Amino acid sequence: MRGRAHRRAGVKRILLITAIARPRQRAEWREQLRAALQGLLAVLVLLASAADAWLTATLGLPPAAPMLRRLAEVVADAWRTGAARAIDAEIIDDPERKVWH
Repeated sequence: MRGRAHRRAGVKRILLITAIARPRQRAEWREQLRAALQGLLAVLVLLASAADAWLTATLGLPPAAPMLRRLAEVVADAWRTGAARAIDAEIIDDPERKVWH
C-alpha cells in the first residue's frame, strides 16, 4: 500500500510540472512563429526589391520602391491625422498687434 501511495504522489508531481510548463511552451511556440514570419517577410521584401530593381532597369525608369515608401509615409501621416481628428493650423506672428492666430 505504501508503494502505491508513493507512486500516486509522484504522478501528481509530474502532472503539476507539466501543467506549469505548458504556458512557457506556448510562449516559445509563439516566439518561434513570430521569428519565422519575420524571416519570411524579410525574404519577400528582398525578392520584391530585386524584382523592382530588375524591372525598372529593364524599362529605364527610376526605382519605384523609394517612391512607394514616401507615398506610404504620406498616407500613414494623413491617416494618423484623421484618426486623431487633428486640424492643420497656421500660426501667424503679427509683431504689431502681438496676437497669435
